[in-house]
Amino acid sequence: MTFKKRRVKLEDIARHLNISIATVSRALDESPRVKESTREKVFKTAKAMGYMPNQIAKSLSSGKTNIIGVIIPRYDEPFFIEVCRGIDEYAREHNYKILISSSRNSFEFERDNLIAFERGLVDGIILSPTHETEMFAHIRNITRKGIPVVLFDNIREEVPGADHILIDDDKASFNAVEYLIKKGKKRIAFIGGIIEKKVFQDRYKGFLEAMKQYNVTIYDELVMHCASLDRDLEDMEIQNFFKNQKIKPDAVFACTDNYGLLAMKTLLRSGRKIPEEVSVIGFGDLGLGAVFVPSMTCIAQPTFEMGQKAAALLIDQLNEPSDVKHHKRVVKLATNLILRDST
Repeated sequence: MTFKKRRVKLEDIARHLNISIATVSRALDESPRVKESTREKVFKTAKAMGYMPNQIAKSLSSGKTNIIGVIIPRYDEPFFIEVCRGIDEYAREHNYKILISSSRNSFEFERDNLIAFERGLVDGIILSPTHETEMFAHIRNITRKGIPVVLFDNIREEVPGADHILIDDDKASFNAVEYLIKKGKKRIAFIGGIIEKKVFQDRYKGFLEAMKQYNVTIYDELVMHCASLDRDLEDMEIQNFFKNQKIKPDAVFACTDNYGLLAMKTLLRSGRKIPEEVSVIGFGDLGLGAVFVPSMTCIAQPTFEMGQKAAALLIDQLNEPSDVKHHKRVVKLATNLILRDST
């Protein structure tokens, strides 16, 4: 049995079997109103003809798409890749698929993606706000309409009705710097990201708290905040940071794995020995730190678990009765300091 290469419709199956379109539709929905023998014929013919159900039409009739929308700032960041893996695994276990879109670190793109998802493409939204997102009115508008939302990572303000999931960045950074101080380090450098991003603000706060609590001098020339989101420019910024120092650090706390690895590369090329002359700690533990030589001590954040938890929170919201007001939940995930050769 061969057919033309075009989208097969219900009427094509009905015409081939000489039955009504309504009967075909009910058979494909496994309605008990259709004889089993007829259902078998319909399924067999639909498969042979290559019939694919119209998901949009089904969602219009059921009010559900079984799709979760995910908006992240960038596709090429290992952190977001791992979070999306966690979301996808949990979603598939609960009969949902995910649709991922990138805001490209732009508030306008983030808002446009939310508007597109709001128009019925998805049942709920998991969002990591971009560093440009200062006002969260566009997200509050979504939750007011009853669309389930979970925010993760860069949350600058609380949004009523949206669940929040994040890392305790402040505490994690404090613990890492405290470890360096207890190892006898006195000239600790800090490498952070763009200061507009909330997670980098919190990691810097943890650094400052540890240094002040233990009365360790904070040298201005040993503190930098990368101004770029471009990998090549970040590399150049970090090279210049170490090149222009008069005070040589005996330890470096970097706010991401990438910053830590770039710091180690620059230090090693300049002839400094790790960890004999300078120790380095990164943040993330997303793979490369473990295989670099020497391997890098890292704060390990439960990135995959964050994705799973975000999906679980969203699906919980989707399963709530429509007449019950959702009360925001805030989940903070703990981190671990993984000791390796760089300290």
